Amino acid sequence: MSEKMTVSCGNVFEDLGFPPDEAAAMLARETLLIALEKELRGRGKKQQELAEELNIPRTRISEVMHRKTERFSVDKLVSLLYRAGKRVEFRIKPA
Repeated sequence: MSEKMTVSCGNVFEDLGFPPDEAAAMLARETLLIALEKELRGRGKKQQELAEELNIPRTRISEVMHRKTERFSVDKLVSLLYRAGKRVEFRIKPA
């Protein structure tokens, strides 16, 4: 049996067929959410404790932990990362 392998363009969402501009936004949100999730999991605390630290409802922590990316804007994720003690930097380059 022969398997066909396709080389990625570097953005899984674009590889899945989303328009490049939409795929770029999706990748940005996903990247920020994963960084926030890793930071919060690394603290080893209960969701309620994390919610109190970030001053948000516990349900929002649950959404982070279950990677409900569609429920967060880039603005909100940057804000939450800042509250968690992280600084976000962006790099702009030609398409």
